[in-house]
Amino acid sequence: MSKRRSSVQRVSNRKSKGSIRAFIPFVVGGLLLATIAGYMAIQPPPTDPKTFCPQNTENMGITALLIDVSDKLTNSQAAKLQNELKNISTVSEKRTSPFLKKGEKLVVYFVEPQGQVPSMIFSMCHPGDIANKTISDELTQGAIFARKKWEKFSDDVMVSIDKKINSSKEMATSPIFEAIQFIRAKNFPPPDVMNSDVKYRFVIWSDFLQNSDEGNHFRGLGDFQKILKRNPVELSGMELYLFQMISKKYSKYQTNEHVAWWRRVFAKTGAELNMWEKI
Repeated sequence: MSKRRSSVQRVSNRKSKGSIRAFIPFVVGGLLLATIAGYMAIQPPPTDPKTFCPQNTENMGITALLIDVSDKLTNSQAAKLQNELKNISTVSEKRTSPFLKKGEKLVVYFVEPQGQVPSMIFSMCHPGDIANKTISDELTQGAIFARKKWEKFSDDVMVSIDKKINSSKEMATSPIFEAIQFIRAKNFPPPDVMNSDVKYRFVIWSDFLQNSDEGNHFRGLGDFQKILKRNPVELSGMELYLFQMISKKYSKYQTNEHVAWWRRVFAKTGAELNMWEKI
């Protein structure tokens, strides 16, 4: 009886081991498929290799930077601008939200004389700061490739802006309000289709001395409501960051009343004014 039982047990053990071996290919295959699926899941959305912008721009954040060099920037103002651009994706205790995040689009415009539309000198999406890479970035792109993308973005922004600033001449007019109106209409979605989950930002570097047929701050501030009535602009759903370039030459015009005038303009347009910094 013991021999027969031992023989049956050996046969049962062989069958059990055979069954386990039969399942090994399925287990390995399942793990392989799970690995592939996981890798595909963390892949970033496809982007344009030249602009770094996502192919699907439906929910893309946008930051518009408007620079007014109707009067020459001082050395310190130019240095401040360069430093801000270098830290465009930096956050801190005071600046809890960056001006631009990975995948968001940056467009840079310069104010041109009255009768001309503002000139766009840069349009590209943020490829991601190599100092703040996500786990997905770590797994899907090497450090060298990521660094090259970030350097290209940073260099292209700075070169484009420096070239424009260096070639700019003082202008007889400064249609700041008209430039804001044009950029809003050209680059941002209509108000009724804006996505509340997407960031839309407007960053303006200017002395804010409007000088055109619509208003001349050298003659007086005028009625801002009349300007808005003639030139309606809707900035609701947009974050506003303003850098006012202070000029000794224009100190008698850059008063508290002048700042209040613009604050009333932006309040009327529905913009969310997050910063007003004098430089």
